[in-house]
Amino acid sequence: MPTPCQRAFLFAIACIVAYPGRTVAQSAPTAPAPAPTLQPYATPDKTATAGLPSGWKVTNGASTVIVMTGPQNETISLGNALVVRSAPFQLSQKPANGVDLSIPNSDTLEQKFTQALQHGAATSGAPAPQVTIASSTPLQVPTNIGQCGRIVANVTGKAGPMTVAALLCSLPIDTGGTYKMIFIMAQAPPAVAQQESALASAVFASYRIPPAMLQQKIAPFYVPPAVAAAETKGILQATAAAQLASQVQANCFDLTVLRETPQYLLPRSCGGPRPD
Repeated sequence: MPTPCQRAFLFAIACIVAYPGRTVAQSAPTAPAPAPTLQPYATPDKTATAGLPSGWKVTNGASTVIVMTGPQNETISLGNALVVRSAPFQLSQKPANGVDLSIPNSDTLEQKFTQALQHGAATSGAPAPQVTIASSTPLQVPTNIGQCGRIVANVTGKAGPMTVAALLCSLPIDTGGTYKMIFIMAQAPPAVAQQESALASAVFASYRIPPAMLQQKIAPFYVPPAVAAAETKGILQATAAAQLASQVQANCFDLTVLRETPQYLLPRSCGGPRPD
């Protein structure tokens, strides 16, 4: 069962899909809709699980990513990640050496989101979509996570006009000049977006990633090569410290981004008052 914090976050995503350009408070219904029936789905590699609505099908399920499509041209994408080099954006750039694309780390989340959509279209041979940001709301997250926010956009591309809502995180830049962008996203034609709000909420609430996989997913892309040292003890201590920092980062990402836990309930390692 999702926590109250998870339900609040997921309901907010569903509301901005259904009501682009409005706030959640303005568009919240007076009574909760009945929960849709979902069938449990697990990726074959056991890296993620989610609920699959009746009549929908999974088109991709591996390495914590689950993509599902609905009968009315809806799409829900969970666990997406891009490896980005902090450099000028190139629409026709081809992935190389594990890096998906280039976007300056100093760009805003809205710019990064738009360029990521344009890159995705270009890699599939489609023209760049027209993206209009309807709203952007930052999330308060610890500095070790980077920058996160909710984005609502009206997108017109190969599939026609779509209402798109995403939760996007731009993680800290690593020592190799790369960083990761991680996002979950729902899109639907404007005519059906409102009726799909409860469904989107239920699917988001059902999404789970094992802690070890989440830690691996948000880890820096570039890891410096081991440097020869005279003292093995020093190497082991440095490795242990790095491992602990990675575990803390993953835990804070889960609490503040995926679960959107109030600050007063967070541990000290994630910027809250509670003991770790």
